[in-house]
Amino acid sequence: MGADFEVETIKVAELGLAERALWSELRAAHPHLKSPYFDLRYVEAAGRIAPGSRLAVIRRDGRVIGFLPFQRRGSGLQPLAAPMSDFHGLVADPASGIDLAEVVLALGGGRLRVSGLIGEGVRPGLNTRHAMIADLSGGLEAYHAGRSSAFLKDKRRRMRTLERDHGAIRFTFERPSPALLDMVIARKRAQIRRTHQHDIFACGWTVDLLRALDAIEDDDFGLRLAVLRAGDVVVAAELGLTGGDRHHLWFPIYDTDYAKYSPGALMTLETLRVCAERGITRVDFGPSEEAYKEDFADPAEPVLEGVVSARTPLGARIEGLPGAARIGVAGTRLSRRFDRIAACEPGLVGQIKGASSLVTGLTIRHPRVGAGLGIGVSLGLGLALLAD
Repeated sequence: MGADFEVETIKVAELGLAERALWSELRAAHPHLKSPYFDLRYVEAAGRIAPGSRLAVIRRDGRVIGFLPFQRRGSGLQPLAAPMSDFHGLVADPASGIDLAEVVLALGGGRLRVSGLIGEGVRPGLNTRHAMIADLSGGLEAYHAGRSSAFLKDKRRRMRTLERDHGAIRFTFERPSPALLDMVIARKRAQIRRTHQHDIFACGWTVDLLRALDAIEDDDFGLRLAVLRAGDVVVAAELGLTGGDRHHLWFPIYDTDYAKYSPGALMTLETLRVCAERGITRVDFGPSEEAYKEDFADPAEPVLEGVVSARTPLGARIEGLPGAARIGVAGTRLSRRFDRIAACEPGLVGQIKGASSLVTGLTIRHPRVGAGLGIGVSLGLGLALLAD
């Protein structure tokens, strides 16, 4: 059965006044769209900078009913500004009945890879996680009442010890200066290298996006940098994105020399304190997976990961590759890493280099896994995932 809507592809900058007004109405009416990643200021910045960026305008009977920001990678599609956009999806009323797979088909894409698809409920064939959130709508005391008292007591003790050992504690939560933004990027890249991940900042455009967001000086939107200092030393920091009464935690760093004090946790608690004081009602920690998030946040709406396909499901592609049975439950994480490479590197040469580097890193970190998969099998899987 064919779609009962039409899809037009435009550049984000070509969005008209009436469509912009509808976008704002949809965000105001549907809480899942209030993430700063759905703010038009974010979408416009990403539309200028992310390679292959486009916006699908969806109409039914001549009337606009929704939008899908996306980027092309080969014949496949990804969310706009992936891998930077932790949450993404249709900007539409869920009751409009738009079939995302039909939108993908209309856009001429074989598949849309998603890692933080929100607003779709639960879809067969996609991995379901949940948005992890700190609800500050009742104030800081109400938030603390819902957390482990032992956890909070331990962190208060660590804060006192940190101050005793290294000097006065100072916390700031403001727009980052260019120097501090550079510091966060440099330290994050160093962490990525230590853990043998793909360097999402090496491609250049991802850094350009952060700089473009940093240039936005609106009171209700833009980058915010949490910095925890002990004496004159930055022991932890986290770059986040604020939009309205929502703040999304994004890129954390901490000094490993101070690990025994749990500086990341101390910084996060301070961030939540200041957010509550400034009227932020919800802090997003991204999709559930990392166990540490459970100390600070609770699960909210479903967040989906996988492939929305108009053709062959991802599982069939993987199962048809030699040695794929050895991948097992690691397949999702491996495909996530290859998706990140494809998102950062729009060119095939960059994708091949990224895939090769990833396999080398996996072999270093997990020799048994690397030997079990084999370089040829891993690269074969990687190139199958990268090339659509």
